Amino acid sequence: MALRAVAAALSLTLVLAACGGDGDTSSGDTEDTPDDTWRAFTEVKADLARVNAPADAPVDQVVAGMQGFAVDLAAQAPGENLVVSPASIAVAFAMAEAGAGDATAADIAEVFGFPDQPAVHEAMNALTATLETANHEGNDQGSDGVTLELANSLWGQEGSEFGPEFLDTLATQYGAGVRPVDFAGDPTGARDAINAWVAEATHDRIPDLLDDVDPATVVALVNAIYLKASWQTPFAEETTSDAPFTLGDGTAVDVPTMQASGLNVSAAEGDGYQAVQLPYDGNELSMVVILPDEGTPLADFEASLDGDGLAAVLAGLEPRAVDLRLPRFEAESQLDLGPALTALGLPVPGGDLSGILPGAGIDQAVHAANITVDEKGTEAAAATAVMGVVSAPTDVLPVQVDRPFLFVVQHDATGTPLFYGRIIDPRG
Repeated sequence: MALRAVAAALSLTLVLAACGGDGDTSSGDTEDTPDDTWRAFTEVKADLARVNAPADAPVDQVVAGMQGFAVDLAAQAPGENLVVSPASIAVAFAMAEAGAGDATAADIAEVFGFPDQPAVHEAMNALTATLETANHEGNDQGSDGVTLELANSLWGQEGSEFGPEFLDTLATQYGAGVRPVDFAGDPTGARDAINAWVAEATHDRIPDLLDDVDPATVVALVNAIYLKASWQTPFAEETTSDAPFTLGDGTAVDVPTMQASGLNVSAAEGDGYQAVQLPYDGNELSMVVILPDEGTPLADFEASLDGDGLAAVLAGLEPRAVDLRLPRFEAESQLDLGPALTALGLPVPGGDLSGILPGAGIDQAVHAANITVDEKGTEAAAATAVMGVVSAPTDVLPVQVDRPFLFVVQHDATGTPLFYGRIIDPRG
């Protein structure tokens, strides 16, 4: 049997608030909202098509910024299982920067390592277009292939006059427009519509992103990402067995652990860690597992890591034969990003987003993500595993993932960290 390796989803909402407003105060019936209710809110775009990004767009700088932000954000949420999408969060804040005043734009650029405008939007345009090319159907041997979906939406108080330059940037660089809703008169209806959009965009992995919506809200920027992929070389389900995993507190628990011998992958042994890269079907995406040496607490290893250090780990991967023991795992995170962003130099609540609406600022940033790694496989994926078998090499790197570790799900050609996290307890 093959492994359907990752099904993951994330959504980020920036809820912006402004003084005043004269929206309709009528209230609609929002009980038993069907999943497609959001479609009733027609998207309004600038009369401009999404453009092709220039060949010299600074994608490398944007990706390096995402890697640095991933490590910085994880440092603000220590101690437990964590999964976040640096790519999704960065895209959402890049859209917000398009409507930011000079000081707030500088704060956003500093936190995320963005180049100056408009180069940041050109880079995001180029990067998201590149990521979309990773999608492919499964082969005739039964592989699930790769599904990678990124979606943006903006929800604004009906009757508001949004900044024309902001709307132009959304349309030309992100392919997005505004869906008018009535935050002031029907905040529950607005919340239900946004949650329904997120649920559909994440294939129901995140059904309820928002618990409630402040009637003072004037606009919400929402980004969602969904990934489902099969390993290039699947694990055989019959080789999975319970094995001990030492939790962060030193407690040993038995968890289902997958096994593969003689894998032809990329790996590294660095100063205080091992890393192994597991490619997904098509060899465009991969998961990198980073395991601190035995006796080194994950918290200590993370404390020594920064964006450059993570980039060095990823750049140091080289073709190796690996004997791997990796637990099935799952994780989910629900984060209020405000405290972390404030600590990193972007005050939330606060800021100036008057290019979106006069008087607007960032009120809150909400983030939800989850990831599952398991062994739901197909015959075709098992055939891929057989096709990857080679004669036993003489130099084999054993990697026994039996203690807390980090992981990165990345787009290999650009290095984009689609998902980043830590696993303290594989059981979730």
